[in-house]
Amino acid sequence: MTSRNFHILFVFLLIALGLNAQQSMGGLPLGLTAPELLLPAPGLRLAGPDVAALQQAEEVAPTNRFAASMSADIDINNQGNWSLMEDGRQVWQLRLQIPDAMGLLLFYEDFNLPAGAQLFVYSPVTGQVLGAYTSESQGRTDRFFTGVIAGEEAIIEYQAPGDDFTAPFHIWRIDVVYKEEGLADTNARNFGFGTSDPCHDNIGCDVADEWQAERNAVARIIVIVEEGSGYCTGTVMNNTAQDGRLLFLSAFHCMDGFTPQYDLWRFDFYFAADGCDNPANMPEFRSVLGCDSLAGRRAMDFLLLDLHTETTMGMDFHYMGWDRSGVPPDTAAIVHHPRGDIQKFGYSTNEAIVFMNSINWNNGVTTPPNHHYRLRYTDGTTEVGSSGAALLDKNHRVVAQLHGDAGVTTCNNALAYFGRLSMGWEGNNPSTRLKDWLDPLGTDTMMIDALGLLRTAVVKTDDDEPISGVVVDFYVDDTYFATTETGVDGRIPVPDGIPNAGEITMELSKPGPFNNGVSISDLIQMQKQILGTELMAPYKLLACDVNNSNSLTTLDMIRIRKLILTLTPDFGEGGVENWQFFDADQTFDDPTNPWSMFPRDNSFSFTLEAGFRLPDFIGVKSGDANGNASVD
Repeated sequence: MTSRNFHILFVFLLIALGLNAQQSMGGLPLGLTAPELLLPAPGLRLAGPDVAALQQAEEVAPTNRFAASMSADIDINNQGNWSLMEDGRQVWQLRLQIPDAMGLLLFYEDFNLPAGAQLFVYSPVTGQVLGAYTSESQGRTDRFFTGVIAGEEAIIEYQAPGDDFTAPFHIWRIDVVYKEEGLADTNARNFGFGTSDPCHDNIGCDVADEWQAERNAVARIIVIVEEGSGYCTGTVMNNTAQDGRLLFLSAFHCMDGFTPQYDLWRFDFYFAADGCDNPANMPEFRSVLGCDSLAGRRAMDFLLLDLHTETTMGMDFHYMGWDRSGVPPDTAAIVHHPRGDIQKFGYSTNEAIVFMNSINWNNGVTTPPNHHYRLRYTDGTTEVGSSGAALLDKNHRVVAQLHGDAGVTTCNNALAYFGRLSMGWEGNNPSTRLKDWLDPLGTDTMMIDALGLLRTAVVKTDDDEPISGVVVDFYVDDTYFATTETGVDGRIPVPDGIPNAGEITMELSKPGPFNNGVSISDLIQMQKQILGTELMAPYKLLACDVNNSNSLTTLDMIRIRKLILTLTPDFGEGGVENWQFFDADQTFDDPTNPWSMFPRDNSFSFTLEAGFRLPDFIGVKSGDANGNASVD
């Protein structure tokens, strides 16, 4: 065993049509629907890498890379054409060509799309479209990427509101696909939707009936590194604080030897078929953009990430329990994304064993004895892209994560090797061990169960900023149950022991000074609203109706003025609370009259039943018309 090279199951790729775009809002660019309205898109021809030379080099010394990255400097202020539409919109287009490229992937910096703007990337040859991307697609940083456009040409189309003249992005990098779809070996196929071995069972098959909760814990990762891009799999993990922090376990080798660009990593959740048959069309998914690396170690191949929360509004997550005892599972299951395909399910009725030898992997890494489980599948297998998927014991707890195989990946008694969670618990410092993150309370527990009955809802401002320090009192069937508080990511920790049925009531509040963010400038903004010279957004109207009259008048301004002058400590008798909270799923039928849509008592009641998920919440600071209040 020790003399052979074992195969890691991560592969770098940039396959045409293989990578889907970031979360997009749909629609089509004007360049395809109404090209007669636009000036012709000027061409920009760039000299890319020597594709032939790269291909020849691969024949001599094969690598896992499918594409070469190149620097770019594309600025909408000095390249491309602008067209002015009758409705006032401004449309910018540029036709980009890199000869001999098999696909193009664009990277953006200073990415900050204004409200009402849309960005598309599409092929002038095939009509393939990525987008529309909007301000809601924005992650935590000002960097972004769009998926692969097949071929050597792509048209970039940016639709700007008529009153916005800013430059919302700069294209700084282009990845150029130089390999044919798939690897050079005869067993390889394409990557992405519909490309995994047909012997896999979908997560929607009857055989996986008892594993449906895990659908919302597992995601496909699109890994972005300085040297290329690729697929892995990973799992959301619970921790002893049970605070809903998005801790995500995957494989160390997904980035080992490369330069990871963590703020560009994308995590595709819910990418699964509802039934057992493979769907004809790609299922929809939701993406989380960006993460921070918390800990990792090569010896047992674990990588623990902290997912960014900016693009998680309205998403449901299942937080997996874990077992660090080191006892090999007697049966096991795996939910994964082989070849970047939809979620697949495999299981084993064979007992896993602790592999007592070193393992020489085909990327030149040797891992020490006793750090891995060896498992022979009863049904299913793993492929490239499955790396990092959790090994789950019969209690649905994570005990390891997938490292690789022994070179046989057919669904016929395949073998796989998993880095043991127990071996990664301790380490020299927090960046090399798991215990600091999975056991932040220092309980020293050997195992915990999943957190998933209620999703950990997010409390944010109407400008999408997380609000910390929101106190949430939980009541079950009108009886007080527990109190929790949002952290810096705005997530509401769900208390232990919430029942499966009954009525749940949540009462939200945020302590602090009433004058937080309240100033003369708010009064000026309110005056403009009353005079009709500059209208306020619906949530700002709700915030400034401080006398709770379901209207905005000079009486509200008088109460706010008294607060500013410290004549009163709050908004007076019958006034609103310091902060007001609303169900984020609700919409405004009439944005000029938002009061009729929302109860204003900061109390929310729900019926607990199968499949119920808490909504997210919008918080507004009372009296703050311009959004200057601190959310800490």
